[in-house]
Amino acid sequence: MIDIDRIWEKLYPAAWKLARSADPIHDRIGEAYRGFRDLKGEAFPPESRILYNSITTRMTAAGPVVENNVIKTGAVANTLASMPEDDACEVAEHIFELFVQVAEVHFAR
Repeated sequence: MIDIDRIWEKLYPAAWKLARSADPIHDRIGEAYRGFRDLKGEAFPPESRILYNSITTRMTAAGPVVENNVIKTGAVANTLASMPEDDACEVAEHIFELFVQVAEVHFAR
């Protein structure tokens, strides 16, 4: 079952962080993503699911740094450390697009 209110409660602060922060783009998308990364693709309406899964794939693409079976750097932080600025800007656009899609469903009820 899709709990659009829960999704909205996670994405609204993420979009706010993207729009209002003066932090560098990598910090903004990292904070935004951390705010909703505990959601699963199945939690989203079908039209938003692909976009959410794409964002998750891009934000974790580099994987974690593991030394002696201990995670030293998480997948998100490691990915952000090597992500070009153009890619980070594109991810920010996708997060905002996801926010807009969810807002349309949330407020259409």
